[in-house]
Amino acid sequence: MSGVLCLGLTPALQRTMAFDGFESGEVNRACQVVESAAGKALNTARALAVLGTPACVAGFNGGQTGRALTAFLKAYGVAAVLTPMRAETRVCTTLLDRRAGTVTELVEEAPDPGPEAVARFERANLRRVRAAALLAISGTLPPFAGDGFYVAFARAAAAAGVPVVIDSQRAALLKVLAERPLVAKLTARELEATLGEPVAGERRLLRGMRALLAAGARSVFVTRGGEPAYLLAAEGAWRLTPPEIARRVNPIGSGDCTTAGLVHALLGGRKLAEAAAFGLACGSANVESLTPAELDVRRVRALARGVGVAALGAAHDRSVCCQSASSRLAETGSGVRSSCAKSETRNSSSCQR
Repeated sequence: MSGVLCLGLTPALQRTMAFDGFESGEVNRACQVVESAAGKALNTARALAVLGTPACVAGFNGGQTGRALTAFLKAYGVAAVLTPMRAETRVCTTLLDRRAGTVTELVEEAPDPGPEAVARFERANLRRVRAAALLAISGTLPPFAGDGFYVAFARAAAAAGVPVVIDSQRAALLKVLAERPLVAKLTARELEATLGEPVAGERRLLRGMRALLAAGARSVFVTRGGEPAYLLAAEGAWRLTPPEIARRVNPIGSGDCTTAGLVHALLGGRKLAEAAAFGLACGSANVESLTPAELDVRRVRALARGVGVAALGAAHDRSVCCQSASSRLAETGSGVRSSCAKSETRNSSSCQR
C-alpha cells in the first residue's frame, strides 16, 4: 500500500465534551459527547486519508480503549500499524465551553509500553520507513523514550531517499535536524521553548527559524494560530496569512491537519510555499469541526483560496544569525550547518505493514 508513514508514540482515545456553560468547581452537564481516535500522528493520518493520500499510523496501543481506537481508525480508512502493549491506551478529554468560547484539554500521560514493545516498534517501523512515500514524525517524546528516539527513523529515511516532515520541539526536534528533514514544523511558542529565548516580532522569529536551518533543516514552517505563519527555506522566506473562518468550534488537532495538508500538497507536486498555504487551509478548516481531523474537503478548498502568501524581501537578509539560538542548538549536540538544499519528494513506494 503506497502512503505516508505517520509516526508517533502516544495515540489516544479522544472524548470531546461540549457544554453550554462550564463552571470550575461545580457540577457541569455536557450537552454533547463524541469519541474519536486522536493523538498527533493519528490526527495527521486521518486528515491525510480524508484528503485522499493513503496513510498508515504507527504508535503503541493496548486494552479496551486501544480496541476502540483501532475500530475508529478502520472507519476512517487509516491503516493501523500499531505496536501492541499490555497497558491501556490513554484517554484524553476536550471540554468545550460554547458560552465562553473556551477549550480546555485534559491530557493523560502516555503509559510506558515496556522495553520489549519499544524494541518491536523500532524494528518494525525502521522497515516501514524505507518503503514509505514520506515519513511524518509527530509529537513530543514521552518519559519512556530518550531525546534521540526519532533519530534512527529519520536517518533510515534519509538513507532510503524518503523525505521527512517533523512536527515536534525541543531536543526531540533538534536531534533530528542533522538528518536534514525536508520540513521542521512547530508553533511560535514551541520555537521559543526549543531555542530558550523569546521570538516576538517578525525579525526575531525569522532569526530563530534560521538557527534551525543552520542546524540542518531544509525548511522551517512556524504557525501562530490565527496569526500569520512563516516559512523559511534556502531559496526564500514567506509570510502566510490564514483565511477567515466561519466559526470557531474546536482548535484541537489543527496543527496536525496543517501538517497533513502540507504533506498532501508536497506529494502532489506543489511547491513548498503553495503546500504550506494548503496546510494552513486544512488547519483552519479543522477549527470549524467538532472532532480533530474531521475535514470537509470542499471547505478546505474554499479556505485555500483565502490564504495570503507574501514573499519577504531583502530586508530579511538570510545571513542574519541568532547567536544565542545557535549556541543553544550546539549544546544539544545537533550541530550547526551552513547550507540548506532542497529535498525531492517521492510519490511512489509503499508503507508496508
